[in-house]
Amino acid sequence: MTPEHDVPVLIIGGSLVGLSTSLFLGLHGVPCLSVEKHRGTAIHPRAGYFQLRTLELMRIAGIEDRVIAAAHALYDPNGGFVAVETLAGREITSYMPDINQGVEDISPARRLFMPQQVLEPLLKDRALELGSQLAYSTELVGFEQDSTGVTATVRHVDTHAVQRIRARYLVACDGNRSPVRESLGIQMKGHPVMSHSITIYFRADCSRALRGRNLGVIYVNNPKIRGFFRLEKTGLGGFLVIFTVGDIRDPAARNAASDLSPERAAQHVRDAVGDPDLDVKVEDVASWVAVSRAAERYGSASVFIAGDAAHHMPPTGGFNGNTGVQDAHNLAWKLACVIRGEAGPGLLDTYDSERRPAGELAMEQAYQRYVTRSDPDLGTDGMQKQVPDMHVEYNRYRSQAVVPDTAVVDDGKIDIDPRVSRALPGTRAPHLDLRHDGQVISTLDLYGRHFVLMTGAEGAAWATAASAVAARLKTPVTFHVVGRPGSASRLMDLPPHRRTAGQLFSRSFSQAYGIDSTGAVLVRPDGYVGWRAVSHLPDAADQLAAALRSILCL
Repeated sequence: MTPEHDVPVLIIGGSLVGLSTSLFLGLHGVPCLSVEKHRGTAIHPRAGYFQLRTLELMRIAGIEDRVIAAAHALYDPNGGFVAVETLAGREITSYMPDINQGVEDISPARRLFMPQQVLEPLLKDRALELGSQLAYSTELVGFEQDSTGVTATVRHVDTHAVQRIRARYLVACDGNRSPVRESLGIQMKGHPVMSHSITIYFRADCSRALRGRNLGVIYVNNPKIRGFFRLEKTGLGGFLVIFTVGDIRDPAARNAASDLSPERAAQHVRDAVGDPDLDVKVEDVASWVAVSRAAERYGSASVFIAGDAAHHMPPTGGFNGNTGVQDAHNLAWKLACVIRGEAGPGLLDTYDSERRPAGELAMEQAYQRYVTRSDPDLGTDGMQKQVPDMHVEYNRYRSQAVVPDTAVVDDGKIDIDPRVSRALPGTRAPHLDLRHDGQVISTLDLYGRHFVLMTGAEGAAWATAASAVAARLKTPVTFHVVGRPGSASRLMDLPPHRRTAGQLFSRSFSQAYGIDSTGAVLVRPDGYVGWRAVSHLPDAADQLAAALRSILCL
Protein backbone atom coordinates (compact mmCIF):
# COMPACT_ATOMS: atom_id res chain seq x y z
CA MET A 1 0.00 0.00 0.00
CA THR A 2 1.14 3.53 -0.75
CA PRO A 3 0.50 6.35 1.77
CA GLU A 4 -2.48 7.37 -0.35
CA HIS A 5 -4.06 4.24 -1.77
CA ASP A 6 -6.97 4.23 -4.21
CA VAL A 7 -9.03 1.08 -4.78
CA PRO A 8 -12.59 0.37 -5.98
CA VAL A 9 -13.46 -1.80 -2.96
CA LEU A 10 -11.91 -1.82 0.51
CA ILE A 11 -12.69 -4.88 2.65
CA ILE A 12 -12.30 -4.67 6.41
CA GLY A 13 -11.49 -8.14 7.71
CA GLY A 14 -9.56 -10.99 6.15
CA SER A 15 -11.12 -14.07 7.68
CA LEU A 16 -13.64 -16.45 6.07
CA VAL A 17 -16.08 -13.85 4.74
CA GLY A 18 -13.52 -11.15 4.00
CA LEU A 19 -11.40 -13.59 2.01
CA SER A 20 -14.50 -14.87 0.21
CA THR A 21 -15.40 -11.30 -0.73
CA SER A 22 -11.86 -10.74 -2.06
CA LEU A 23 -12.03 -13.97 -4.04
CA PHE A 24 -15.43 -13.30 -5.61
CA LEU A 25 -14.55 -9.71 -6.50
CA GLY A 26 -11.36 -11.02 -8.09
CA LEU A 27 -13.42 -13.54 -10.04
CA HIS A 28 -15.37 -10.60 -11.49
CA GLY A 29 -12.20 -8.66 -12.26
CA VAL A 30 -12.77 -5.97 -9.61
CA PRO A 31 -9.60 -4.74 -7.86
CA CYS A 32 -9.95 -4.79 -4.09
CA LEU A 33 -7.89 -4.52 -0.93
CA SER A 34 -8.61 -6.45 2.27
CA VAL A 35 -7.08 -5.30 5.56
CA GLU A 36 -6.92 -7.70 8.51
CA LYS A 37 -5.69 -6.81 12.00
CA HIS A 38 -4.33 -10.29 12.70
CA ARG A 39 -0.99 -11.48 11.32
CA GLY A 40 -2.45 -14.18 9.12
CA THR A 41 -5.34 -16.54 8.53
CA ALA A 42 -7.32 -18.27 11.31
CA ILE A 43 -5.52 -20.41 13.88
CA HIS A 44 -8.66 -22.14 15.26
CA PRO A 45 -11.26 -24.29 13.42
CA ARG A 46 -14.31 -22.05 14.06
CA ALA A 47 -16.72 -22.67 11.14
CA GLY A 48 -16.16 -26.28 10.16
CA TYR A 49 -19.23 -27.57 8.33
CA PHE A 50 -19.68 -26.36 4.78
CA GLN A 51 -22.94 -26.80 2.96
CA LEU A 52 -23.80 -27.55 -0.65
CA ARG A 53 -24.15 -23.95 -1.77
CA THR A 54 -20.78 -23.02 -0.29
CA LEU A 55 -19.11 -25.89 -2.15
CA GLU A 56 -20.90 -24.86 -5.34
CA LEU A 57 -19.34 -21.42 -4.92
CA MET A 58 -15.92 -22.99 -4.39
CA ARG A 59 -16.53 -24.91 -7.64
CA ILE A 60 -17.32 -21.66 -9.46
CA ALA A 61 -14.19 -20.10 -7.97
CA GLY A 62 -12.04 -22.96 -9.26
CA ILE A 63 -10.92 -24.40 -5.91
CA GLU A 64 -13.48 -27.13 -5.22
CA ASP A 65 -10.91 -29.89 -5.80
CA ARG A 66 -8.41 -28.24 -3.44
CA VAL A 67 -11.05 -27.85 -0.75
CA ILE A 68 -12.21 -31.46 -1.01
CA ALA A 69 -8.67 -32.82 -0.85
CA ALA A 70 -7.83 -30.76 2.24
CA ALA A 71 -11.10 -31.69 3.96
CA HIS A 72 -10.85 -35.42 3.33
CA ALA A 73 -7.30 -35.46 4.66
CA LEU A 74 -8.72 -34.59 8.09
CA TYR A 75 -12.31 -35.80 8.21
CA ASP A 76 -14.22 -38.74 6.82
CA PRO A 77 -16.76 -37.63 4.21
CA ASN A 78 -20.48 -38.13 4.79
CA GLY A 79 -20.40 -38.27 8.58
CA GLY A 80 -23.69 -37.59 10.29
CA PHE A 81 -25.17 -35.53 13.13
CA VAL A 82 -26.00 -37.57 16.24
CA ALA A 83 -26.80 -36.96 19.91
CA VAL A 84 -25.29 -39.14 22.64
CA GLU A 85 -25.16 -39.25 26.42
CA THR A 86 -21.40 -39.67 26.02
CA LEU A 87 -19.26 -40.66 23.08
CA ALA A 88 -18.69 -44.08 24.66
CA GLY A 89 -22.27 -44.38 25.87
CA ARG A 90 -25.82 -44.49 24.59
CA GLU A 91 -26.86 -42.83 21.34
CA ILE A 92 -29.96 -40.69 21.94
CA THR A 93 -30.93 -39.84 18.38
CA SER A 94 -29.64 -39.24 14.87
CA TYR A 95 -30.44 -35.85 13.34
CA MET A 96 -28.80 -36.61 10.00
CA PRO A 97 -27.29 -40.07 9.43
CA ASP A 98 -25.27 -38.94 6.40
CA ILE A 99 -24.72 -35.28 5.53
CA ASN A 100 -24.87 -36.09 1.82
CA GLN A 101 -27.79 -38.46 1.78
CA GLY A 102 -30.14 -37.61 -1.09
CA VAL A 103 -28.24 -34.61 -2.47
CA GLU A 104 -27.33 -36.08 -5.88
CA ASP A 105 -30.33 -34.61 -7.67
CA ILE A 106 -29.86 -31.19 -6.08
CA SER A 107 -26.21 -30.35 -6.55
CA PRO A 108 -22.99 -31.55 -8.16
CA ALA A 109 -21.26 -30.61 -4.89
CA ARG A 110 -21.14 -32.44 -1.57
CA ARG A 111 -21.24 -31.12 1.97
CA LEU A 112 -18.08 -31.59 3.99
CA PHE A 113 -16.36 -30.95 7.29
CA MET A 114 -13.32 -28.72 7.19
CA PRO A 115 -11.64 -26.49 9.79
CA GLN A 116 -11.73 -22.82 8.96
CA GLN A 117 -7.99 -22.49 9.53
CA VAL A 118 -7.46 -24.99 6.68
CA LEU A 119 -9.97 -23.38 4.31
CA GLU A 120 -8.81 -19.78 4.75
CA PRO A 121 -5.34 -20.27 3.18
CA LEU A 122 -7.01 -21.80 0.11
CA LEU A 123 -9.31 -18.77 -0.18
CA LYS A 124 -6.37 -16.43 0.31
CA ASP A 125 -4.24 -18.11 -2.35
CA ARG A 126 -7.07 -18.04 -4.88
CA ALA A 127 -7.88 -14.40 -4.13
CA LEU A 128 -4.23 -13.49 -4.73
CA GLU A 129 -4.20 -15.52 -7.96
CA LEU A 130 -7.15 -13.41 -9.12
CA GLY A 131 -5.36 -10.15 -8.38
CA SER A 132 -6.88 -9.16 -5.04
CA GLN A 133 -4.67 -7.46 -2.46
CA LEU A 134 -4.40 -8.51 1.20
CA ALA A 135 -2.75 -6.55 4.02
CA TYR A 136 -2.33 -8.34 7.36
CA SER A 137 -1.42 -6.72 10.69
CA THR A 138 -3.44 -3.72 9.55
CA GLU A 139 -6.46 -2.33 11.39
CA LEU A 140 -9.11 0.21 10.56
CA VAL A 141 -8.84 3.42 12.56
CA GLY A 142 -11.87 5.18 11.08
CA PHE A 143 -13.68 6.15 7.91
CA GLU A 144 -15.79 8.91 6.40
CA GLN A 145 -18.33 8.78 3.59
CA ASP A 146 -19.11 11.37 0.98
CA SER A 147 -21.17 11.43 -2.20
CA THR A 148 -18.60 9.51 -4.24
CA GLY A 149 -17.21 6.97 -1.82
CA VAL A 150 -15.30 6.34 1.38
CA THR A 151 -12.04 7.60 2.84
CA ALA A 152 -10.61 5.20 5.42
CA THR A 153 -7.64 5.46 7.74
CA VAL A 154 -5.76 2.27 8.58
CA ARG A 155 -2.81 1.61 10.87
CA HIS A 156 -0.17 -1.12 10.92
CA VAL A 157 -0.40 -2.82 14.31
CA ASP A 158 3.40 -3.19 14.68
CA THR A 159 4.88 -0.06 13.11
CA HIS A 160 1.85 2.15 13.85
CA ALA A 161 2.29 3.66 10.39
CA VAL A 162 -0.96 5.30 9.28
CA GLN A 163 -2.29 5.33 5.73
CA ARG A 164 -5.33 6.80 4.04
CA ILE A 165 -7.26 4.69 1.57
CA ARG A 166 -9.80 6.03 -0.87
CA ALA A 167 -12.41 3.52 -2.00
CA ARG A 168 -15.63 3.71 -3.91
CA TYR A 169 -17.15 1.10 -1.58
CA LEU A 170 -16.29 -0.40 1.80
CA VAL A 171 -17.35 -3.90 2.85
CA ALA A 172 -17.12 -4.63 6.58
CA CYS A 173 -16.40 -8.28 7.39
CA ASP A 174 -15.04 -7.31 10.79
CA GLY A 175 -16.78 -9.75 13.10
CA ASN A 176 -19.66 -9.83 15.52
CA ARG A 177 -18.43 -6.77 17.42
CA SER A 178 -18.03 -4.91 14.12
CA PRO A 179 -16.71 -1.38 14.73
CA VAL A 180 -17.97 -0.41 11.27
CA ARG A 181 -21.50 -1.56 12.07
CA GLU A 182 -21.44 0.31 15.35
CA SER A 183 -20.17 3.50 13.73
CA LEU A 184 -23.07 3.31 11.27
CA GLY A 185 -25.50 3.03 14.17
CA ILE A 186 -26.92 -0.27 12.92
CA GLN A 187 -28.71 -2.17 15.68
CA MET A 188 -28.87 -5.93 16.14
CA LYS A 189 -32.15 -7.68 16.89
CA GLY A 190 -32.98 -11.20 17.95
CA HIS A 191 -32.82 -13.30 21.10
CA PRO A 192 -31.19 -12.63 24.50
CA VAL A 193 -27.83 -14.18 25.33
CA MET A 194 -28.24 -17.94 25.54
CA SER A 195 -24.96 -18.90 27.23
CA HIS A 196 -21.35 -18.00 27.86
CA SER A 197 -19.83 -20.92 26.04
CA ILE A 198 -16.36 -22.37 25.58
CA THR A 199 -14.52 -24.33 22.92
CA ILE A 200 -11.83 -26.73 24.13
CA TYR A 201 -9.16 -27.75 21.61
CA PHE A 202 -7.58 -30.99 22.74
CA ARG A 203 -5.58 -34.10 21.91
CA ALA A 204 -6.80 -37.43 23.26
CA ASP A 205 -7.22 -40.94 21.93
CA CYS A 206 -10.99 -41.21 21.48
CA SER A 207 -10.79 -44.04 18.94
CA ARG A 208 -12.03 -46.70 21.36
CA ALA A 209 -15.11 -44.62 22.24
CA LEU A 210 -15.79 -43.95 18.55
CA ARG A 211 -16.02 -47.70 17.93
CA GLY A 212 -15.33 -47.27 14.21
CA ARG A 213 -18.33 -44.99 13.65
CA ASN A 214 -18.20 -42.23 11.04
CA LEU A 215 -19.60 -39.33 13.06
CA GLY A 216 -19.37 -35.74 11.92
CA VAL A 217 -21.04 -33.70 14.67
CA ILE A 218 -21.65 -35.40 18.01
CA TYR A 219 -24.03 -33.62 20.38
CA VAL A 220 -23.49 -34.52 24.03
CA ASN A 221 -26.34 -34.33 26.52
CA ASN A 222 -25.75 -35.55 30.06
CA PRO A 223 -26.12 -34.15 33.59
CA LYS A 224 -22.59 -32.73 33.54
CA ILE A 225 -22.37 -30.97 30.16
CA ARG A 226 -24.31 -30.09 27.04
CA GLY A 227 -22.51 -29.27 23.83
CA PHE A 228 -20.99 -31.05 20.85
CA PHE A 229 -17.81 -32.71 19.55
CA ARG A 230 -15.98 -32.53 16.28
CA LEU A 231 -13.26 -35.18 16.01
CA GLU A 232 -10.59 -35.82 13.40
CA LYS A 233 -11.02 -39.08 11.51
CA THR A 234 -8.10 -40.60 13.44
CA GLY A 235 -10.04 -40.08 16.67
CA LEU A 236 -6.91 -38.61 18.24
CA GLY A 237 -8.09 -35.05 18.74
CA GLY A 238 -10.54 -32.34 17.92
CA PHE A 239 -12.59 -29.77 19.75
CA LEU A 240 -15.46 -29.79 22.23
CA VAL A 241 -17.99 -26.97 22.38
CA ILE A 242 -19.73 -26.62 25.74
CA PHE A 243 -22.92 -24.60 26.09
CA THR A 244 -23.90 -25.48 29.67
CA VAL A 245 -22.36 -27.27 32.65
CA GLY A 246 -24.19 -28.96 35.51
CA ASP A 247 -27.85 -28.59 36.41
CA ILE A 248 -29.44 -26.52 33.67
CA ARG A 249 -32.07 -25.23 36.12
CA ASP A 250 -29.28 -23.27 37.81
CA PRO A 251 -28.61 -19.96 35.96
CA ALA A 252 -24.89 -20.48 36.59
CA ALA A 253 -25.00 -23.52 34.31
CA ARG A 254 -25.11 -21.23 31.29
CA ASN A 255 -21.71 -19.75 32.13
CA ALA A 256 -19.37 -22.54 31.06
CA ALA A 257 -16.40 -20.18 31.17
CA SER A 258 -16.72 -19.54 34.91
CA ASP A 259 -13.84 -20.81 37.07
CA LEU A 260 -12.34 -22.63 34.11
CA SER A 261 -8.86 -24.11 34.45
CA PRO A 262 -6.86 -26.48 32.23
CA GLU A 263 -7.64 -29.30 34.65
CA ARG A 264 -11.36 -28.58 34.57
CA ALA A 265 -11.31 -28.31 30.77
CA ALA A 266 -9.67 -31.74 30.57
CA GLN A 267 -12.35 -33.13 32.90
CA HIS A 268 -15.05 -31.70 30.62
CA VAL A 269 -13.54 -33.71 27.75
CA ARG A 270 -13.57 -36.88 29.87
CA ASP A 271 -17.19 -36.24 30.85
CA ALA A 272 -18.15 -35.86 27.18
CA VAL A 273 -16.22 -38.92 26.02
CA GLY A 274 -17.42 -41.02 28.93
CA ASP A 275 -13.96 -42.21 29.95
CA PRO A 276 -12.85 -41.03 33.42
CA ASP A 277 -9.28 -42.23 32.83
CA LEU A 278 -8.78 -40.62 29.41
CA ASP A 279 -5.41 -38.91 28.98
CA VAL A 280 -6.29 -35.41 27.71
CA LYS A 281 -3.95 -32.66 26.55
CA VAL A 282 -5.73 -29.31 26.38
CA GLU A 283 -4.13 -27.20 23.66
CA ASP A 284 -6.29 -24.09 23.98
CA VAL A 285 -9.62 -22.83 25.26
CA ALA A 286 -11.69 -20.07 23.67
CA SER A 287 -14.63 -18.44 25.41
CA TRP A 288 -17.47 -16.83 23.51
CA VAL A 289 -21.10 -15.79 23.88
CA ALA A 290 -23.90 -17.79 22.23
CA VAL A 291 -26.38 -15.33 20.72
CA SER A 292 -28.81 -15.25 17.80
CA ARG A 293 -29.12 -11.78 16.35
CA ALA A 294 -29.25 -10.11 12.95
CA ALA A 295 -28.63 -6.56 11.80
CA GLU A 296 -31.63 -4.32 11.15
CA ARG A 297 -29.99 -3.27 7.87
CA TYR A 298 -26.97 -4.44 5.89
CA GLY A 299 -25.33 -1.15 5.12
CA SER A 300 -25.54 2.58 4.62
CA ALA A 301 -24.77 4.41 1.36
CA SER A 302 -21.34 3.18 0.21
CA VAL A 303 -20.68 0.90 3.19
CA PHE A 304 -21.94 -2.68 3.55
CA ILE A 305 -21.69 -5.29 6.29
CA ALA A 306 -21.40 -9.05 5.77
CA GLY A 307 -20.85 -12.25 7.71
CA ASP A 308 -20.63 -11.99 11.50
CA ALA A 309 -20.93 -8.22 11.23
CA ALA A 310 -24.45 -8.74 9.86
CA HIS A 311 -25.60 -11.83 11.75
CA HIS A 312 -24.37 -14.06 14.52
CA MET A 313 -25.87 -17.30 15.70
CA PRO A 314 -24.89 -20.43 17.61
CA PRO A 315 -23.08 -23.17 15.67
CA THR A 316 -26.09 -25.51 15.84
CA GLY A 317 -26.91 -26.23 12.21
CA GLY A 318 -23.65 -24.84 10.87
CA PHE A 319 -25.40 -21.93 9.17
CA ASN A 320 -23.40 -18.85 10.13
CA GLY A 321 -20.20 -19.24 8.12
CA ASN A 322 -22.08 -20.56 5.11
CA THR A 323 -24.51 -17.64 5.27
CA GLY A 324 -21.56 -15.25 5.35
CA VAL A 325 -19.97 -16.79 2.25
CA GLN A 326 -23.27 -16.35 0.42
CA ASP A 327 -23.40 -12.71 1.60
CA ALA A 328 -20.02 -12.18 -0.04
CA HIS A 329 -21.05 -13.87 -3.28
CA ASN A 330 -24.30 -11.92 -3.55
CA LEU A 331 -22.64 -8.57 -2.94
CA ALA A 332 -19.61 -9.17 -5.19
CA TRP A 333 -21.45 -9.49 -8.51
CA LYS A 334 -23.58 -6.46 -7.73
CA LEU A 335 -20.57 -4.33 -6.89
CA ALA A 336 -18.92 -5.53 -10.10
CA CYS A 337 -21.91 -4.57 -12.27
CA VAL A 338 -22.20 -1.12 -10.71
CA ILE A 339 -18.46 -0.41 -10.83
CA ARG A 340 -18.31 -1.42 -14.50
CA GLY A 341 -21.25 0.86 -15.27
CA GLU A 342 -23.56 -1.99 -16.29
CA ALA A 343 -26.06 -1.41 -13.46
CA GLY A 344 -27.62 1.44 -11.58
CA PRO A 345 -26.76 2.09 -7.92
CA GLY A 346 -30.14 0.67 -6.91
CA LEU A 347 -28.78 -2.81 -7.58
CA LEU A 348 -26.72 -2.47 -4.41
CA ASP A 349 -29.89 -1.88 -2.39
CA THR A 350 -30.98 -5.39 -3.33
CA TYR A 351 -28.11 -6.79 -1.26
CA ASP A 352 -30.09 -5.88 1.85
CA SER A 353 -33.41 -6.96 0.31
CA GLU A 354 -32.04 -10.41 -0.50
CA ARG A 355 -29.48 -11.24 2.12
CA ARG A 356 -31.04 -9.77 5.27
CA PRO A 357 -34.10 -12.09 5.13
CA ALA A 358 -31.73 -15.00 4.42
CA GLY A 359 -29.62 -14.07 7.45
CA GLU A 360 -32.69 -13.77 9.66
CA LEU A 361 -33.93 -17.19 8.54
CA ALA A 362 -30.56 -18.80 9.26
CA MET A 363 -30.36 -17.06 12.63
CA GLU A 364 -33.81 -18.24 13.71
CA GLN A 365 -33.17 -21.78 12.50
CA ALA A 366 -29.86 -21.93 14.37
CA TYR A 367 -31.65 -20.73 17.50
CA GLN A 368 -34.36 -23.36 17.03
CA ARG A 369 -31.76 -26.12 16.79
CA TYR A 370 -29.88 -24.77 19.81
CA VAL A 371 -33.01 -24.89 21.97
CA THR A 372 -34.23 -28.31 20.82
CA ARG A 373 -30.81 -30.00 20.81
CA SER A 374 -29.00 -28.39 23.71
CA ASP A 375 -31.15 -26.22 26.00
CA PRO A 376 -34.91 -26.90 25.89
CA ASP A 377 -35.32 -25.04 29.18
CA LEU A 378 -34.94 -21.78 27.26
CA GLY A 379 -38.52 -22.38 26.10
CA THR A 380 -40.11 -22.33 22.69
CA ASP A 381 -42.29 -19.21 22.88
CA GLY A 382 -41.97 -17.26 19.65
CA MET A 383 -39.58 -19.84 18.19
CA GLN A 384 -39.82 -20.63 14.49
CA LYS A 385 -40.85 -24.07 13.36
CA GLN A 386 -37.86 -26.07 12.17
CA VAL A 387 -37.43 -26.27 8.41
CA PRO A 388 -35.07 -28.72 6.65
CA ASP A 389 -31.43 -27.68 6.39
CA MET A 390 -31.71 -27.81 2.61
CA HIS A 391 -34.39 -25.11 2.64
CA VAL A 392 -32.12 -22.82 4.64
CA GLU A 393 -29.17 -23.46 2.33
CA TYR A 394 -31.18 -22.52 -0.76
CA ASN A 395 -33.46 -19.63 0.08
CA ARG A 396 -35.59 -17.55 -2.24
CA TYR A 397 -34.91 -13.89 -3.02
CA ARG A 398 -37.44 -11.13 -3.56
CA SER A 399 -36.09 -7.79 -4.70
CA GLN A 400 -35.84 -5.37 -7.60
CA ALA A 401 -33.21 -7.75 -9.02
CA VAL A 402 -35.84 -10.47 -9.49
CA VAL A 403 -38.70 -10.22 -11.98
CA PRO A 404 -41.53 -12.32 -10.51
CA ASP A 405 -43.45 -14.88 -12.50
CA THR A 406 -46.97 -13.49 -12.20
CA ALA A 407 -48.48 -16.81 -13.25
CA VAL A 408 -47.26 -18.39 -10.00
CA VAL A 409 -48.92 -17.60 -6.67
CA ASP A 410 -46.29 -16.25 -4.27
CA ASP A 411 -46.60 -17.89 -0.85
CA GLY A 412 -44.21 -15.35 0.68
CA LYS A 413 -41.87 -18.00 2.09
CA ILE A 414 -38.12 -17.49 2.05
CA ASP A 415 -37.19 -21.13 2.53
CA ILE A 416 -37.86 -23.35 -0.45
CA ASP A 417 -37.22 -26.96 -1.36
CA PRO A 418 -34.72 -26.88 -4.25
CA ARG A 419 -36.20 -30.13 -5.54
CA VAL A 420 -39.40 -28.33 -6.54
CA SER A 421 -38.20 -24.78 -7.27
CA ARG A 422 -38.22 -25.40 -11.07
CA ALA A 423 -36.31 -22.18 -11.83
CA LEU A 424 -38.85 -19.99 -10.07
CA PRO A 425 -37.50 -16.42 -10.23
CA GLY A 426 -35.55 -15.66 -7.07
CA THR A 427 -34.35 -19.24 -6.56
CA ARG A 428 -31.00 -20.80 -7.34
CA ALA A 429 -31.11 -22.15 -10.90
CA PRO A 430 -31.56 -25.93 -10.67
CA HIS A 431 -28.70 -28.35 -11.01
CA LEU A 432 -29.14 -30.70 -13.93
CA ASP A 433 -26.68 -33.08 -15.54
CA LEU A 434 -26.01 -32.12 -19.16
CA ARG A 435 -24.44 -34.32 -21.81
CA HIS A 436 -21.61 -32.47 -23.47
CA ASP A 437 -19.16 -34.04 -25.92
CA GLY A 438 -19.52 -37.43 -24.27
CA GLN A 439 -19.04 -35.99 -20.79
CA VAL A 440 -21.42 -34.92 -18.04
CA ILE A 441 -21.35 -31.37 -16.70
CA SER A 442 -23.74 -29.51 -14.42
CA THR A 443 -25.90 -26.58 -15.43
CA LEU A 444 -24.19 -24.81 -12.53
CA ASP A 445 -20.91 -24.95 -14.45
CA LEU A 446 -22.44 -22.52 -16.95
CA TYR A 447 -23.11 -19.80 -14.37
CA GLY A 448 -20.95 -17.50 -12.29
CA ARG A 449 -19.46 -14.71 -14.42
CA HIS A 450 -22.19 -13.10 -16.55
CA PHE A 451 -25.90 -13.28 -17.22
CA VAL A 452 -26.85 -16.53 -18.96
CA LEU A 453 -29.95 -17.10 -21.08
CA MET A 454 -30.95 -20.78 -21.10
CA THR A 455 -33.55 -22.07 -23.56
CA GLY A 456 -35.25 -25.31 -24.42
CA ALA A 457 -34.69 -27.40 -27.53
CA GLU A 458 -36.86 -25.17 -29.75
CA GLY A 459 -35.58 -21.90 -28.31
CA ALA A 460 -32.83 -21.01 -30.78
CA ALA A 461 -34.74 -17.86 -31.79
CA TRP A 462 -33.82 -16.37 -28.41
CA ALA A 463 -30.22 -16.09 -29.61
CA THR A 464 -31.07 -13.02 -31.68
CA ALA A 465 -32.82 -11.43 -28.70
CA ALA A 466 -29.91 -12.17 -26.35
CA SER A 467 -27.36 -10.72 -28.77
CA ALA A 468 -29.43 -7.58 -29.39
CA VAL A 469 -30.09 -6.96 -25.70
CA ALA A 470 -26.47 -7.52 -24.70
CA ALA A 471 -25.37 -4.96 -27.29
CA ARG A 472 -28.12 -2.51 -26.36
CA LEU A 473 -27.44 -2.60 -22.61
CA LYS A 474 -23.68 -3.20 -22.89
CA THR A 475 -24.02 -6.20 -20.60
CA PRO A 476 -22.58 -9.64 -21.45
CA VAL A 477 -25.28 -12.28 -21.92
CA THR A 478 -24.20 -15.85 -22.65
CA PHE A 479 -26.72 -17.96 -24.58
CA HIS A 480 -27.29 -21.73 -24.46
CA VAL A 481 -29.81 -24.02 -26.08
CA VAL A 482 -30.28 -27.29 -24.22
CA GLY A 483 -31.98 -30.11 -26.02
CA ARG A 484 -31.90 -32.22 -29.12
CA PRO A 485 -28.82 -33.06 -31.22
CA GLY A 486 -27.85 -30.19 -33.47
CA SER A 487 -28.81 -27.47 -30.99
CA ALA A 488 -26.36 -24.59 -30.76
CA SER A 489 -24.52 -23.48 -27.67
CA ARG A 490 -21.63 -21.24 -26.71
CA LEU A 491 -19.48 -22.36 -23.81
CA MET A 492 -16.51 -20.02 -24.17
CA ASP A 493 -17.57 -17.83 -21.24
CA LEU A 494 -16.93 -20.66 -18.81
CA PRO A 495 -14.00 -20.16 -16.43
CA PRO A 496 -10.84 -21.68 -17.95
CA HIS A 497 -10.84 -24.72 -15.66
CA ARG A 498 -14.34 -25.64 -16.90
CA ARG A 499 -14.12 -24.42 -20.51
CA THR A 500 -15.23 -26.85 -23.21
CA ALA A 501 -16.79 -26.64 -26.64
CA GLY A 502 -19.73 -28.42 -28.18
CA GLN A 503 -23.42 -28.93 -27.65
CA LEU A 504 -25.60 -29.47 -24.58
CA PHE A 505 -28.22 -32.17 -24.28
CA SER A 506 -30.74 -33.13 -21.62
CA ARG A 507 -34.04 -34.97 -21.76
CA SER A 508 -35.44 -33.13 -18.73
CA PHE A 509 -34.19 -29.54 -19.01
CA SER A 510 -37.55 -27.93 -19.83
CA GLN A 511 -39.29 -29.76 -17.01
CA ALA A 512 -36.57 -28.93 -14.49
CA TYR A 513 -36.61 -25.24 -15.46
CA GLY A 514 -40.38 -24.83 -15.64
CA ILE A 515 -40.59 -23.86 -19.33
CA ASP A 516 -41.66 -25.47 -22.57
CA SER A 517 -39.26 -26.22 -25.42
CA THR A 518 -39.48 -22.62 -26.71
CA GLY A 519 -39.17 -20.83 -23.37
CA ALA A 520 -36.15 -19.16 -21.76
CA VAL A 521 -34.68 -18.58 -18.30
CA LEU A 522 -32.38 -15.65 -17.48
CA VAL A 523 -29.84 -16.63 -14.84
CA ARG A 524 -28.00 -13.89 -12.94
CA PRO A 525 -24.22 -13.91 -12.41
CA ASP A 526 -24.76 -15.43 -8.96
CA GLY A 527 -26.60 -18.43 -10.41
CA TYR A 528 -30.03 -17.26 -9.27
CA VAL A 529 -32.95 -16.98 -11.66
CA GLY A 530 -33.76 -13.37 -12.47
CA TRP A 531 -36.57 -13.88 -14.99
CA ARG A 532 -38.18 -16.54 -17.13
CA ALA A 533 -40.54 -16.83 -20.08
CA VAL A 534 -42.43 -20.11 -20.07
CA SER A 535 -42.85 -19.95 -23.87
CA HIS A 536 -41.39 -17.98 -26.74
CA LEU A 537 -42.57 -14.37 -26.89
CA PRO A 538 -43.19 -12.49 -30.17
CA ASP A 539 -41.49 -9.42 -28.69
CA ALA A 540 -38.71 -11.47 -27.12
CA ALA A 541 -35.97 -8.83 -27.37
CA ASP A 542 -38.12 -6.12 -25.76
CA GLN A 543 -39.27 -8.44 -22.97
CA LEU A 544 -35.74 -9.63 -22.27
CA ALA A 545 -34.43 -6.06 -22.32
CA ALA A 546 -37.13 -4.93 -19.90
CA ALA A 547 -36.31 -7.79 -17.54
CA LEU A 548 -32.59 -7.08 -17.64
CA ARG A 549 -33.14 -3.36 -17.08
CA SER A 550 -35.28 -4.14 -14.06
CA ILE A 551 -32.72 -6.54 -12.61
CA LEU A 552 -29.88 -4.07 -13.17
CA CYS A 553 -31.95 -1.18 -11.78
CA LEU A 554 -31.40 0.92 -14.91
